[in-house]
Amino acid sequence: MSGFDPSELLPFYLDETDEQIATLNDALLRLEENPTDLAALQEAFRMFHSIKGAAVVMGFEPVSRLAHHLESLYELVRAKKWTLDRPALDLSFRCLDDLRDYHRNLRAQGSGGVDLSTLTAEVVSYLESTGDASRAPEERPAAPAEPEVAQAPEIEEIPPPIEPASPPGPLPDVSLDDDEAGKLCLSVVFEPGLPLVDMKAKLVINRLSTRGRILATDPPAEQLEEIESLDRLTVWMATDRSFEELRAQADVVGVAAVILESGPATAIETDAAAAPMEVAPAPIPMAVAAPASPPSAPAEFVPASVSGPPPAPARSQSAEPETIAEPPAKKVKVAETIRVESDRLDSLMNLAGELVINKARFVDIVKGLDELFRASNAQALASDIQERLESISRGLDTLAEEKAEVVGTGTFERWTGHVRRMRDNFRGVVDELGLIAQGREQIKALGEAIHHMGRVTDGIQKGVLDTRMVPIGPLFERFRRVIRDLGHSSGKEVVLKIQGEKTELDKRMIDELSDPLIHMVRNAVDHGLETAEAREERGKSRAGTISLQATHRGNSVMITVGDDGHGIDPERIRRKVIARGWLDPQRAGELSDRELIPYIWHPGFSTAETITEVSGRGVGMDIVKNRIENLNGIVDVRSVLGQGTTFTIRLPLTLAIMSSLLVRIYDEFYAVPLDHIDEIVEVRREQIYRVQGLPAIEIRKKLIPLVSLGSLFRWGGQAHPGANGSRIEE
Repeated sequence: MSGFDPSELLPFYLDETDEQIATLNDALLRLEENPTDLAALQEAFRMFHSIKGAAVVMGFEPVSRLAHHLESLYELVRAKKWTLDRPALDLSFRCLDDLRDYHRNLRAQGSGGVDLSTLTAEVVSYLESTGDASRAPEERPAAPAEPEVAQAPEIEEIPPPIEPASPPGPLPDVSLDDDEAGKLCLSVVFEPGLPLVDMKAKLVINRLSTRGRILATDPPAEQLEEIESLDRLTVWMATDRSFEELRAQADVVGVAAVILESGPATAIETDAAAAPMEVAPAPIPMAVAAPASPPSAPAEFVPASVSGPPPAPARSQSAEPETIAEPPAKKVKVAETIRVESDRLDSLMNLAGELVINKARFVDIVKGLDELFRASNAQALASDIQERLESISRGLDTLAEEKAEVVGTGTFERWTGHVRRMRDNFRGVVDELGLIAQGREQIKALGEAIHHMGRVTDGIQKGVLDTRMVPIGPLFERFRRVIRDLGHSSGKEVVLKIQGEKTELDKRMIDELSDPLIHMVRNAVDHGLETAEAREERGKSRAGTISLQATHRGNSVMITVGDDGHGIDPERIRRKVIARGWLDPQRAGELSDRELIPYIWHPGFSTAETITEVSGRGVGMDIVKNRIENLNGIVDVRSVLGQGTTFTIRLPLTLAIMSSLLVRIYDEFYAVPLDHIDEIVEVRREQIYRVQGLPAIEIRKKLIPLVSLGSLFRWGGQAHPGANGSRIEE
């Protein structure tokens, strides 16, 4: 069995590694704040271990080597043989940055493009500086194997043995070479509800195939893609490796336990096989005496002819009597997820948009037909005429009988014939109008069907839109690292406050917002916040505060970036504007503070007195404004000298859907985005004034120029009759 092509897993590897790097970043920040956070330490160790294992399978040797040495470093910290100090954390963060760049290039260009050897050498050098005990596991001399029973007190939690759901089938009858090792059977138990379990199973098979020959699997590898859920994978293989080594190879994220079902002398094997290992929280093999100690040699198998029962697990003297186990807690349903390319969602959203447009057309057609028939009284008028003709016809018949001898029979017969023909013709007209009345009922039914289709269409559109919406929290969380680095480089004490992290926004908007927000935050730390000493002199706390907040407001999302620093000095802006020649001194002196602040958006503008590595060159704020406007957003700034500055960004929820107001200009319809409309005012002709020859209207005691859209678009059509005149105020 040759396994499978690892390149099939590349998209999943990249997605999973990106998540692991983000988790690592958060764990390291928590460790920096609280070095005694054992949960964060364990999480960091586990993430390095997982990144290493996945990189080995995919063949990315530079990544696996760097992650391996970082894993060794944090193994020392877990064993309390080294303290996680500032240099170690700084080195770890630099490694994360390079790993992130490596995988970003791998996704975009197909190759890493980042040299990780220099950082790897730094990590190795740091490990060597800690002493011999800090060497990576493969660099330490082998030590005699110690009984695993002595390690029981050091294990925080040992999951109960997981028995196989059913006894494994007989080992396949596969002929082996003379020098090939014995056969054994492993069961790999996956976590309940594990997403992409088929890929995880393939990954396990591929990793095990590097330690021996895979004889068979249950379920077969070729059927894994057709399996939606999988709790257990059974692998028969031929190998001369120890169970501990095989279990370490099967150690991937999502594996709950690895069990040796059958093999040479498994009945009296050391207790390493008796207690299955919980891979996810503690990926170190349980045969290791302590996280920093040398790995024990593989336990030798006792010949099958040795009599006697298997050794019982050792108990400490303080062990308490066994008690009846409590019933297991109710399982929590694990949410199932699926990864979909964003291009597919974009295509689906476009189709949903076409549905909405066609629905609107149908609704408009039905509305027009309904108004047409509702306004028509043709059937009633025809019925009335028919009744009158019937009455005239009867009257003529009566008159003909009474006055025939006076007027003459021929005259009455002609009149009666004309009336009867008219009556018959109107009967046909009435019948036709009756058919039209039936059509009106059909149109009503059509309207109801279109109304139902509209609800379904709106539901589809909303459902597709919801799949694109992601919380803004992960974007905000990235700035904890940015704030940390900026604070260290500037020597300032900075605290980040985040609010509204559950506010959802279109994923594309999230991606596009990263760079503008980073620039704003950098400016806030570098120019907005004072040093700790300066803040104390002004009666402020030593640590400055950067706040990130997101809230929903109608169909928009409001994002604010604020600081409690010294604010923007309007007088400094005034001097810069005059020095740049943008305004003459007289005009600049007439501007209010609020009118001066928007000049910060001009290209090349900066009030910084010194240029730093972070900012101060006058490059960036204009780009920030352009990027936000490209997202159909607007940005505003408010600043109070001595108290701080707040940037407010208003963005639509998504770029995929744009709610619009339809406006008719003569015979053409135009769509005006609702986000660009502040108010709709109905204006009568008598309310229009002439100010210097131009039309204007008065709204809340303020004259506002009136613009004709027809003139603006230079449309030469005819005015629609009955137009009252309306105005959109922007």
